[in-house]
Amino acid sequence: MVTRRSIDCVSETHCPVHNMQAQINCEKTTLDNGITIVSERVPSTQSVGLSLLVDAGPADESSDHSGLAHLCEHALFLGTPLRDQKALTRLIDTAGGQLGAFTAPDYTCFYAHVLQDYTSYAIDLLGDILVASSFPEDLLEREREVIVQEIRGYEDMPSAILSQRIKTLLWPNHGISRPVAGSVDSVRSLGRSDVVQFLSRHYTPDRIVVAAAGAVDHASLAEQVEDAFWTLRGHGTARETEQPEPVGGIDVKEANSGQAYFALAIPTESYTNDHRYRLHLISALLGGGLSSRLQVKLRDELGLVYFVHTELLAYRSTGCLLIEGSCSPSALQHVIELILIELTGLAWWASPVDEEELWKTVMQVRGQSQLATDIVSNRVSRIATQQFHFGHRVPDHEILESIDSLTIEDLQQTCLEKLAPAINHVAIAASTPTENVESVCNDLTALRDCFVSINNDSSTL
Repeated sequence: MVTRRSIDCVSETHCPVHNMQAQINCEKTTLDNGITIVSERVPSTQSVGLSLLVDAGPADESSDHSGLAHLCEHALFLGTPLRDQKALTRLIDTAGGQLGAFTAPDYTCFYAHVLQDYTSYAIDLLGDILVASSFPEDLLEREREVIVQEIRGYEDMPSAILSQRIKTLLWPNHGISRPVAGSVDSVRSLGRSDVVQFLSRHYTPDRIVVAAAGAVDHASLAEQVEDAFWTLRGHGTARETEQPEPVGGIDVKEANSGQAYFALAIPTESYTNDHRYRLHLISALLGGGLSSRLQVKLRDELGLVYFVHTELLAYRSTGCLLIEGSCSPSALQHVIELILIELTGLAWWASPVDEEELWKTVMQVRGQSQLATDIVSNRVSRIATQQFHFGHRVPDHEILESIDSLTIEDLQQTCLEKLAPAINHVAIAASTPTENVESVCNDLTALRDCFVSINNDSSTL
């Protein structure tokens, strides 16, 4: 029998149901086989959100096995000796809940959202697929073709394509720039033995976090996880986190579309960096809302875009500030130039943040943070990813206090120290319905070179 070691902590969190301060217990248990269990009981909820996060993903693949981690995620739903594929899907539908999975650059996540009475049901199902999946050859071959359709589907999604191309421009010599799903050729080359070896090597209990939130009792949860995963043994091999060197550049491709789609990015820092709250605020004030700088300038004042948005992407080893949107093909160069002006002006504090803009953005970001925990599935996702990246739960009140404490001087320091040097590595990708792609690429290259040159001159002043 696997024994348990428990650590309990209490964090003050706002309880939206009662509109009052309530204590939400964050409890943590580590099973003897290495599985970490973290949970929070949320008052007045009837459902439970589960997140099983495995520290295994594309970073563990070799370049000639691109897409293997993602194939493994799919393969785990092909059935076990106890339940075939149809039984797996039928069982979760019967519970009136949701069950799914996704592969991220740093990890793989399996999740469920069920009514309280079906918690043990969902845990048993997750344990069954992770411990006893059989990977029938015929079903695995079919699933490879399902993934091929998934990859081809991404080709019709401009945002997904540009996001991938941006990563390739920023970090061309690092695994993080490879497509999570792989390529059509790489997926079709993967076999059952590849799946079995990858799971055996990387799906070890010391790499697994099981998180739960909602109407959950931690002691009961720990017992259920223990029963479902007690046969899982082994230890993952140690790996070094290699921080990729950013490069940047231009990538323009012809697209069969009515609009030009674009993405710009500059490298930032990893998920756990000390500037993370500042960077979230900078992202929000630049393009994270209806009153953000890019939204006001490009849409409200000039009418050049329908959509423009800024997002902070953060991974284990690095991150980036991503700006994406769409516009008329004839306006593409002008729009990108205006974005670079706004970005450079903020980075070098030529367009500083004032008290009103700081207050507005703080209220926006703290509100988004609070709303996220109002939904059980979002709360459990936060619990799991924090345990993965930090090794502990960051209490909600600490997050809000960190956001509230930010000053104009803090943002200025981060802009000058982090954003300004990063402009030298700016990456710009675009898909536009023009046959003269080479001309567009040359124009954007000249524009990028101009801003990088100005940026270098400014750094010497």
